[in-house]
Amino acid sequence: MQYLRHIYISIFFLAVVSFPVSTQAVILEKINDDKTTLEVEQQIAKVTDHINDDKNLPIALKNNDDGDKLSKANSTSYLITHPKEFEQLLSILLLQANAEKLEELLPIYKQVSNYDPSVIEWGNAIILAKKGELNKAVVAFRKLNARLPNVAVLRFQMAMALFYNGQYQAAKSEFEKLRSTTDDKTTTDAINQYLDAINAKNDWDFSASVSYLNDKNITNAPKKGTKLIGENGSETTYSSEREAGEGFNFSVSADKKWLFDNHSFISLGLNNYGDYYWDNKKFNDITSGVSIGTGYQSAMTNFEIAPFYKKRWFAGGGSSTDEKLADYSTSTGANLSFNQWLSPKVMYQGYAQYANVNLDDAYVTGDSTTKLFANTLLYFPNAKRHWAVGLNYLDKNAENSTNSFKRKGFRVGWSENWSKGFATKFNFGYAHRNYDKADFFAIKRKNDEYSIDGSIWNRGYSIFGLTPRLNLSYSKVNSNSPFEEYDKNNVSIEFTKNF
Repeated sequence: MQYLRHIYISIFFLAVVSFPVSTQAVILEKINDDKTTLEVEQQIAKVTDHINDDKNLPIALKNNDDGDKLSKANSTSYLITHPKEFEQLLSILLLQANAEKLEELLPIYKQVSNYDPSVIEWGNAIILAKKGELNKAVVAFRKLNARLPNVAVLRFQMAMALFYNGQYQAAKSEFEKLRSTTDDKTTTDAINQYLDAINAKNDWDFSASVSYLNDKNITNAPKKGTKLIGENGSETTYSSEREAGEGFNFSVSADKKWLFDNHSFISLGLNNYGDYYWDNKKFNDITSGVSIGTGYQSAMTNFEIAPFYKKRWFAGGGSSTDEKLADYSTSTGANLSFNQWLSPKVMYQGYAQYANVNLDDAYVTGDSTTKLFANTLLYFPNAKRHWAVGLNYLDKNAENSTNSFKRKGFRVGWSENWSKGFATKFNFGYAHRNYDKADFFAIKRKNDEYSIDGSIWNRGYSIFGLTPRLNLSYSKVNSNSPFEEYDKNNVSIEFTKNF
């Protein structure tokens, strides 16, 4: 594994030379209109010459002194007894994704004492991809990349396998990680061409997740026995037990875009999510939504505005008697999103939403409008790590004015890919919620809200294509109203899939 860590080569060279003709076609089709195919071929030749001169690696075994070529048997013997030169040859074949030669030489390499298993695994992944067994190739590439996250060429080949397997969102994520590792314009341009190709796809994107729930405080209520002292000295005690439940949380979404000039698009989004508690069904909650939008996208920019409609069903909560889902609310509004890469390592994400929530007739004074604004800056120092920092603002105007508030929030996040395929993600958030008017107890509530959550998973491990994650979260609210205060933690196992 030692020599693999030192492999480097131009990603552009790999993209247009080392992969099959179909890959070259994608690149050539995405070249700017003012460049001819001849100019592209000349550019490829220059890059190829530069790489060969710079690396100075052999492209064939040396002949013996008398000028005669080695026989196949002697060549095999020579390779086995000269492992350094053998590995140099294999490194070239791996970089070129030369499945035919790898399939011939890997069994011989296994006869070398102290051979590197990673070379075998990498070569087998390339062979699987060449044979069209892309599902198996993706699994093999992911497992190897989990152990060798710093080998850019390996990540590139994995992104290519994802791309040709139709896993465009996963491929896009890997290409963007690669782009954060280089300042070379030629390499960045090549990666951008693949990102443009992904953006040009009109295929459906699906995602799904399900996680186990064991919530000890579903309604975020204060502890039983909490006392509130009024201005006139009156005392009110919270006498209810906290509602608890076990079950699962689920989310399913499907998105599709139709491009009409390579960059402008019309989008359709479908989503369904909710909570199901098998031992406390009166808190079951499901929301379904649809959005139709339009926007602009490129490798560096994405802008979209999408009006939406949502329908929510709720079993009634503490007031429920039959535990059956029933109409609860209808929401209409629009989402506005803007993503811009400021550099290969820095990305800005902006999001705004306006929503009008109308509750069912059974809920007399629950209608409201909300305005949300969120700004996030992401920094990718390398392909293994990224940081996020964000500010958000939420303004709720409720029909019952005591429930109207303004909330200002701050958050910071850290994601890391570790050795042996492990990955973690942590987020910390703080927000101040200021209600517009005093509540029933004559308190104009002011809340300080804290949240910490983390996830850990292994990128090389999946069950039926689903990646399991261990999620931990903690939330706490401090308030000038005792009935607003609570804290709770939660541990859950989540299974996710993007396809």
